[in-house]
Amino acid sequence: MIGFFKLRERFLKAIKNDTLSHAHILAGPDGIGKSLLAETVAREILGFGNRDSVDIVRVRPEKSIITVNQVREVVLEASLKPYEGYKKVIIFYEADRIGQEAQNALLKTIEEPMPGVFFFLLAENEMFMAETIRSRCHLHKLLPMDDGEMDAFLTEYIPSFNEKEKKRFEEDSLKLSLSGKKGKVDPQRNLTLTEEEKKKVISCARGIPGKAEEIVLAGLRDEGLSQSFFLLRKLSDRKKMRTPSYHEVLAALETLSEMDLIQVFDDFIYAVNAILKKKSLDEEVFLLDSLKGEVESLSTDLTFRTLEKYLEVFYELRKYIGLGVNINKETVLSSLLLRLAEV
Repeated sequence: MIGFFKLRERFLKAIKNDTLSHAHILAGPDGIGKSLLAETVAREILGFGNRDSVDIVRVRPEKSIITVNQVREVVLEASLKPYEGYKKVIIFYEADRIGQEAQNALLKTIEEPMPGVFFFLLAENEMFMAETIRSRCHLHKLLPMDDGEMDAFLTEYIPSFNEKEKKRFEEDSLKLSLSGKKGKVDPQRNLTLTEEEKKKVISCARGIPGKAEEIVLAGLRDEGLSQSFFLLRKLSDRKKMRTPSYHEVLAALETLSEMDLIQVFDDFIYAVNAILKKKSLDEEVFLLDSLKGEVESLSTDLTFRTLEKYLEVFYELRKYIGLGVNINKETVLSSLLLRLAEV
């Protein structure tokens, strides 16, 4: 895997020296690579190379949360001997969605695990987890990759995707042929990126491999950023009309409510900064072609002062998201849109 070299080295050294602590939190934005890192380290712990194992136990939310019944099953599993070797790894995906009762049920097992049992809790925001859980785990913050690492990721990802697509197409074609049935196989997809396109993807992905992957698979489009520029256009139009009506701005609430709250904030801040860069003319702006027209137009329509006011509103409300407070998304977004409309 690419990225987090120093952290991976620390894990590998601790595994080799048999000094690895039993519980870890991997925290970082969606798509940063938490799952891949946890799976890689888990295989190293078990010593089975790259193959999967029944001694890697994976726990994911049922609908909206990880329930107390799921945790009780994990507690029982953690008390049993490994099936294949001498160690067992339990990975909680979206661990910031473990319910409070479930966290209480997990606490003693995290605090005093059976020998050879290791826990990895993956979370976008560890502050949504109880302090009693966090204090018993080693916290590892996964920061966005730099441009060099993102370039290496895309350089590896494109041929890897194309090879998987080729294999998938050949296997599906063979299955259809052997079945004797009529039908069509989904055509083989082949991805390509020019160096210029790669720079644009890296810029918009902001160090998140998963986001870069989404942009490439969407045909070099970023729906989150597109929504942010759409909102900025509505705000700009309202200022031009000089009308007290908030309807056009508040109409964005329905779409934004379907998106991750942190992503909404990050996308909007990125969009505003892209316009500021364009206005200042002192830094090259790498943007997807689908967004260039909006940046050109909005850099003319919106003043430096207005854009800075927008950022102030976002940063003021953004700080509350990371505190682990149980907040209502619609309430936050409604407040956000109203305050932006008042700028």
